[in-house]
Amino acid sequence: MIIKSFNLNDLRKSNSNFFLFYGSNDGYKEEIINEIFLGKDSGEVIRYDEGQILNDKNSFFETCLNESLFEEKKIIIVSRITSKFYEIIKDLTEKNLSNKKIILNSNILEKKSKIRQLFEKEKNLVCVPFYDDNASSLYKIANDFFKKNKISISSENINLIVNNCAGDRKHLKNEMDKILNFSFTNTTVNKDQILKLINLYENENYFELIDSCLAKNRNKVFKIINSNTFNRNDAMILIRSFISRLKRLLELKKLSKIIGNNLETINQFKPPIFWKDKEIVTSQMNNWTTENIYTLLDELNSLEISFKKNNDLSCNVIFDLIFNTSNKTNSLP
Repeated sequence: MIIKSFNLNDLRKSNSNFFLFYGSNDGYKEEIINEIFLGKDSGEVIRYDEGQILNDKNSFFETCLNESLFEEKKIIIVSRITSKFYEIIKDLTEKNLSNKKIILNSNILEKKSKIRQLFEKEKNLVCVPFYDDNASSLYKIANDFFKKNKISISSENINLIVNNCAGDRKHLKNEMDKILNFSFTNTTVNKDQILKLINLYENENYFELIDSCLAKNRNKVFKIINSNTFNRNDAMILIRSFISRLKRLLELKKLSKIIGNNLETINQFKPPIFWKDKEIVTSQMNNWTTENIYTLLDELNSLEISFKKNNDLSCNVIFDLIFNTSNKTNSLP
């Protein structure tokens, strides 16, 4: 049974013992798990990695099936789930579980994934997809947060924070918490203070690099890469920044079809695009078709999965993609 991540009431009402949370939005998954499952009366919380269970299946089954002498309830969370876990969870769903919730946390799962199909088809199992946040949804989260905590901050500065998070809700929460702690003695937060708090000066090159790539400005791309030292940890930030920019570009292309004019589309777009960025965004819209954007998104999603599976991958992989993308012949809509 499928439940959308925004239908929290349906998730709360579910009597299921088994939940599959899949998708790349780890921050949202963590938020839902904490809010719905890990309250005061959640009971004992036990965490596993799939690899641990594959090495000792019997111990895992004992944990799931045995009754605890000390805790009435158990929350069992298994991370990094893959297709290797299918037979284990299928066997477990045929057992009688009492006072237990088993949450399987997976990355992106294809439609043909056996474990995803199992959870989608069975009524007593719950499958929840967690898609990436876009700039609009992150802006709303940040805006609501600052209003709730009575922090005076401009729309432009909220956009600064959102753009710095590269579509990562967890990263956004960390940045908002920094500003909240700072605001205990400062109810108004200005741009310079925000730049220092979120270290944006150090990260500006990420966005400049991606924007130049999408604008097909190959010379600027070479200049930024050659004048900066990027390490392996920067690779994932670059990938997430790239995906975030492409998703914004998709939204712009969709709106442009309705309005019929790129400049007016940029002026009406929400959250607002900074005046200094309008020229490069116009160039991006002229350079990319919707079909080509989706193709590049597929490449980046595959690359992100590869980096998550193997942290030792070189930064050169993402740089090769950036170089090749900035050098492609323009494909006008």
